[in-house]
Amino acid sequence: DTPDRVLPLTTPTVTTPRNTERLLAEVYATGSGGGCEEYWYLTTPAGAPYSCTADGGPHREVRVLVDGRLAGIAAPFPTVWTGGWSNPFLWYVTPGPRAFDVQPIRYDLTPYAALLNDGRPHRIEVTVAGLPTGQSGWSTPANLLLWQDEARHVVTGALTRHEESAPSGRSRWTPAGPGGQHRVDTEGHHRLTVAGYLNTSRGRVATTVTRSVHHTSAHRWTEGGSRDALNAVWTDEESVTHGPTTTRTDRTYTMDGETTLGAGDRLRTVLSLGDRADTTTLRGGRTVDASRLDDRYTGDATYTANVPRDQRHAVATTSARHRLYGSQAPGGCYDRTVDTVQGTVTVDRRRC
Repeated sequence: DTPDRVLPLTTPTVTTPRNTERLLAEVYATGSGGGCEEYWYLTTPAGAPYSCTADGGPHREVRVLVDGRLAGIAAPFPTVWTGGWSNPFLWYVTPGPRAFDVQPIRYDLTPYAALLNDGRPHRIEVTVAGLPTGQSGWSTPANLLLWQDEARHVVTGALTRHEESAPSGRSRWTPAGPGGQHRVDTEGHHRLTVAGYLNTSRGRVATTVTRSVHHTSAHRWTEGGSRDALNAVWTDEESVTHGPTTTRTDRTYTMDGETTLGAGDRLRTVLSLGDRADTTTLRGGRTVDASRLDDRYTGDATYTANVPRDQRHAVATTSARHRLYGSQAPGGCYDRTVDTVQGTVTVDRRRC
């Protein structure tokens, strides 16, 4: 639905309409402020011999707080910008998923609407857990989307449940042996459930939001940087029950890549990225809507490093396939593949 009002969170303090009956936050969270956080998924624990370190390693989590209390959690999407992984030729001419289309993380904050409907200003803040204290590097512009009950001046209710697992984000560094490679294994997990009800003009409506995020990765590299590789998976599972309707969304983000520097300073990067989501809506236990997103990119690019641009002799092949099925796709299906060789589109194929 189109919201009745959109309030940009230009300051942490906001006063919402007192008849709000549905409340979402959208956060455009990216590690795009420069420095190591542009490659946050590659950072290593302090002490490991790597160019970018962070106190707890690469685990990050984007959180929304209402009056200092945790109200929403999410896994950030590992955006790779068009110079990422030390190889700009991976992106001639196909960008990675979301690089030119940053998607917001959406949080259902409806259980907190009754608290916010008291007519007083409240603090709604976005934080990035795992970011070292005092360090910048993340951009998190946010909006509040509000739906109002036009038949009531004030919608009352209560927050009835707030359950949180102990957040975890652990990295283990295994030093390299003679002639070997260093390794950092990371795992993080967090789960949050919040619930509340609102007394609307249509009666009492209860909302329960449960979200669980999980991250595993293995980062391997050699001294001197001749090899640098990462295999990582992030999952973000969400269930929102609003009255008789439950919407479940399972998101999975993947990254599998390796950069090597070989003879003659030939730098090669092989990289695969995935952005997948399955959404199902049930009413009364029956499926009434479903959609699936599957956006994948693969690339293999090589060039000569440490020479002027006209002497790099780059070669590259890339492939991107974007698939969307269900109610979110025009006509119920969108499936398109674009392949490139040396920066020239060689395949542009539509299915469905």
